[in-house]
Amino acid sequence: MSVFGAVLLIVVGWLVVLPLGAVLLGAFRPSGLLLDPGLTLDNVRRVYFNSEIWSLAWTTARFALGSTFVGLIVGALFAWMIERTDVPLAGFFRGAFIAQMAVPPFLLAMGWTILLSPRSGLLNAIGAQVFGPGFTPFNIYSITGMIFVEGIALAPSAFLLLGPAFRNLDPNMEEAARMSGAGSLEVFRKVTLPLLAPALLGATIFLTIVSFVVFDVPGILGMPSRIWVLSSRIYSLAHESPNGLPDYGAISAIAMMFILALLIAAYIYQKIIRGSSRYVTVTGKSFRHRRTALGAWRLPVALLGSVYLFVCICLPILMVVLASLQPFMMRPSAAALTNLSLQNYAQIFGDAHIVRAMVNSFVIAGVTSFGVLVIAFACSWAISRSQLPGIVRRILDVFTLIPLAIPGIILGTALIYLYLALGFLGIYGTIWIIVIAHTTNYLSFGVRSINSVLSQMHPELEEAALVAGSDRANAVRAIIVPLAAPALVATWFWVFSHSIRELTQALMLQSVGNATLTTTLFGYWSSGEPNKAAAVGISLFAVVLLAVLAWAAATLRFRK
Repeated sequence: MSVFGAVLLIVVGWLVVLPLGAVLLGAFRPSGLLLDPGLTLDNVRRVYFNSEIWSLAWTTARFALGSTFVGLIVGALFAWMIERTDVPLAGFFRGAFIAQMAVPPFLLAMGWTILLSPRSGLLNAIGAQVFGPGFTPFNIYSITGMIFVEGIALAPSAFLLLGPAFRNLDPNMEEAARMSGAGSLEVFRKVTLPLLAPALLGATIFLTIVSFVVFDVPGILGMPSRIWVLSSRIYSLAHESPNGLPDYGAISAIAMMFILALLIAAYIYQKIIRGSSRYVTVTGKSFRHRRTALGAWRLPVALLGSVYLFVCICLPILMVVLASLQPFMMRPSAAALTNLSLQNYAQIFGDAHIVRAMVNSFVIAGVTSFGVLVIAFACSWAISRSQLPGIVRRILDVFTLIPLAIPGIILGTALIYLYLALGFLGIYGTIWIIVIAHTTNYLSFGVRSINSVLSQMHPELEEAALVAGSDRANAVRAIIVPLAAPALVATWFWVFSHSIRELTQALMLQSVGNATLTTTLFGYWSSGEPNKAAAVGISLFAVVLLAVLAWAAATLRFRK
């Protein structure tokens, strides 16, 4: 095996396998810490023989499956509307839907608390005025409210996963079915749905995995009403243990069960993606996209899409903007508008702690996105195009898939175990432990994104350069990298925009010196300063929006 292959195995093993091993070993240590002597089954017994874990698993499953269902339905409807119909302003809807990725889920959750809080929510107040004081039908602090908000947050990802499948669906197959006498419903059931099955199933599994491990929405909406899911319960055990010390043993024991379930789900997802070639409909044969004519339904469908974007996305963000401009929480009204000011923004940007958190966020996101890009490109090239032994390439493929199944909250805990034990490295409590967590977390996405591009490049490109006298490194630098540039740029922006808004791992790994904008926001929200939290959230949203717009502009430039 070459030095290149050995270095890759060491780097990926350090990022992925070592933290996973730390979690599994921690479950059998008396205190959960790696350096604690002795082995015990007490942590496993007190977790798995306690009914709370099974109630937690059931609540987490309900939340994950419900959120996936909402996100999938909304994403699929917009994918159908934009890619398969002649709806007006299709380009606007596509851009607006993708731009939703700039909205952090916790910002949506904050907006919906202002709208649907049972005591002070704007929509509940309107309902009470219309139907009487006792009429408060909405309670965002519930499992239903959590599912609703998380489903909206997942919808853009569902759209991005399903959009290409809808766009590349050959209409000739549907036409052939209609010519044979099949009705619209039968065509959808027997032709369209089977052709979309791999994309739908793959998106379902991916969104379910994501829903199982998120903390943003459960932390904002679930924890105040003591509705626990996997991520929020682990956070509680780490920060709100009765004896004042994190219960790392119980955290590790809980993590074992969920890691196993998510690894199985990730493996199934990978098998579905690899087997999707059986459903190919775009070939070398002449192919022309045809859109379904909506006729009299064109304007109603466009209006429905616009109402969704305004009510579900713009309205909650507007509520957060108003909250950020108020000295204290006030229900939106004409009187409240007279108290608007930039006082909260002046305070947060004049606070050295927040300025430091902002610098930390930019450094973490910038280094993470560069690190993921370099490691993911090296791994992807090694897996798909190198001359490394087959066993090495398969190990790299498996190692880079594993982070997809490790919840961020558990990965954060694993890094606490690991770098407390390796204290001589001086990483624990710094921004670099968050960089390591984010790099591991986003490695799967980077490798899979670059894999899809490298698979479209014929090996003869590199072979021609080698025949002309170039070495392998120069061939990759001069040929492969320029051709893969659009995917590399898209990967960098995607990782940057997600890293700078990530909350779960930053919250688990926070200390005095490595605060980020997201942990500062959560601290303000949890300590009863929602207006300052709103100002920090809107500032963060502006940064992420600029990153997404830059990503979109770079993508358009590469397409020219």
